[in-house]
Amino acid sequence: MTQLEFVNTVKRLEDKMFRLAKMMLISADEAADAVQEVFTKLWLKRDQFNRISNIDAYFMRAVRNYCLDRIKSKQAKENRLDTVAFMMKAPSSEKQYETHEAVSIVEQLMVELPEKQRLIVQLRDIEGYEFKEIAEILDMNENAIRTALSRARKTLKNALIKQYEYGLQTHRQYS
Repeated sequence: MTQLEFVNTVKRLEDKMFRLAKMMLISADEAADAVQEVFTKLWLKRDQFNRISNIDAYFMRAVRNYCLDRIKSKQAKENRLDTVAFMMKAPSSEKQYETHEAVSIVEQLMVELPEKQRLIVQLRDIEGYEFKEIAEILDMNENAIRTALSRARKTLKNALIKQYEYGLQTHRQYS
């Protein structure tokens, strides 16, 4: 792979790789560092790319693997807890607060999903990858991905319903 081809691939995948890293690591700074580190490692392996059938899946898998390594480290766990605590602080306006609260609820629910389901939801519903591409990234078969995605969506839906029903019941009590 030439330098120009690598740069074009990086530009095309940079945002997707960042979103995946941020979903896994929570901290935007840590996600940016992770993506930069992965790009450096991939640049050093660029001579091997001609043997890879799906470069996009290869790059995304590299980010996933790097993030999993970071999550395993104690430092990453401490940073995630600090970031979550910081993100829970109230925004300045009511609309921002409601938006932030809704996003926070979904993010919290996503974190509670099993890792494979969380990654599949991120790749399919947020990044827009096809099942075949997700299968390559996660090294799973497509039927297992479909099943895991269905279960994850059902879990998220039920948790959101439960969350909002609780909020409505609490609101009705005080009205």
